[in-house]
Amino acid sequence: MRSESHPREVASLGTISGSPGFILYPFTLHCSAKAQFIQADTITKITLEEIADLASQDNNWNIKDFMDTDAYLKTKEEYCKNVSDAIKEISSEAIQKVVLSRKKTINNSSGNPLNVFRKLCVKYPAAFVSLVYIPGEVLWITATPELLLSVKDNKVSTISLAGTKLANSTELWGEKEKIEQQIVTDYIHEILEKRCKNITISGPDEVIAGNVKHLKSSFSAELATDMWELVDALHPTPAVCGIPRDTAKQFIAQTENYDRRYYTGFLGPCNINGQTNLFVNLRCAELFRDKVNLYIGGGITKDSISEREWEETELKSKTLLFAFE
Repeated sequence: MRSESHPREVASLGTISGSPGFILYPFTLHCSAKAQFIQADTITKITLEEIADLASQDNNWNIKDFMDTDAYLKTKEEYCKNVSDAIKEISSEAIQKVVLSRKKTINNSSGNPLNVFRKLCVKYPAAFVSLVYIPGEVLWITATPELLLSVKDNKVSTISLAGTKLANSTELWGEKEKIEQQIVTDYIHEILEKRCKNITISGPDEVIAGNVKHLKSSFSAELATDMWELVDALHPTPAVCGIPRDTAKQFIAQTENYDRRYYTGFLGPCNINGQTNLFVNLRCAELFRDKVNLYIGGGITKDSISEREWEETELKSKTLLFAFE
């Protein structure tokens, strides 16, 4: 998808028209990343072979130099302390669940960004893989397993996705993962009940996403309100924020001490042949001229163990790490 005009900044979801395009929406509007709607002037299908050919050419990419002023979590000890603080907050019953994240900065030796995009497309054919490029502003790559919302002809599909284990693990799912997934499922069901009809739920099932696997429940329904009103009610889900949402969001702001930007926001094509597909912005990274910021996190509940939560973020980082080697 290509736009000849500059992307339009989105002040609120209700201002998005029925024009075909692509939306890139941050975790919160109160951050340095602006909600962007890229109107589609051209929509083209392209093969992996054609992407490889383009990547081999000397394309000019106007990519920002790396400049990171966030006092974000850099060490295992810092992250584990924040997880411990979250567990204490949950024990006091102020929060039921909260998602804590961090950034991991690595060198960028990938060359043309299309090389990274192609590697991810090949490795993760079941994921939503995207490369969003706004010259001089942002270069963001995503390989997310999580659908936020799909709508066509008023038919709605969404999922609840939570709990993480190694993809090759033979251990049974524990109570921590089951509770985490049920929290997300209950939240989404409650949101749909107020804005949809004829709701059906299936699962939870096990789904593999790269080198990890999750528990997933699937929803289908008929839309009974405006689509963007439903999106606004769903985002951010407990899978990326927590429960209660406002309390969890406040705890995140006070604890993480960095700007998530588009991480745990959502993105995807809108109004393409009458269909909109939006995805939670997970397993993602922002590319700079010589560095890459990987964004990783995990859901914290009363049964969380700090050391294991750190290990989970390291596992999730491997989803993208190989593509930059």
